Amino acid sequence: MEAATENAASSTASQKYYFCLANADFMLNDENNEHFPEVLRERRRFYRETNKDQDFWVVPNPAFLDAMPDVAKKVRQPCVAVVTTDEVWNNFVKLRLDRVYKGCVEGTAEECLAMKSPIAADAFPAPDTSKWTAPYAKYAPGWWEAFYPGNENA
Repeated sequence: MEAATENAASSTASQKYYFCLANADFMLNDENNEHFPEVLRERRRFYRETNKDQDFWVVPNPAFLDAMPDVAKKVRQPCVAVVTTDEVWNNFVKLRLDRVYKGCVEGTAEECLAMKSPIAADAFPAPDTSKWTAPYAKYAPGWWEAFYPGNENA
């Protein structure tokens, strides 16, 4: 990547950020969304292979919700948003996760990617292994931290 290329997460220019918002347990821990960490990892891998700056992040308890009280009321707390500058990919996320609130917000990266508090790796109870039927182990707790704003190189 060129040194002059500026990462969207560090940009001070105002732009549109698209998001899909849901309860943190649903988005990060629900068995029906077990594919979601892999979607994020594969997108990050593709971006690195093609020297493209990352334009998507996992933002727990996004601060921009303070300006959207009607939206905040619709989502059980704590919540998490997948935020991106790519509207088409945001639509893809909405289709993959289904029961999420989709919207957009305009502002600087600092404003739109700010979180009020992170989601702890141990925030969700461990899965009941007697009921886990997949042929692989559940993703490790805290997998989402690698996608927090500022962790693009994680």
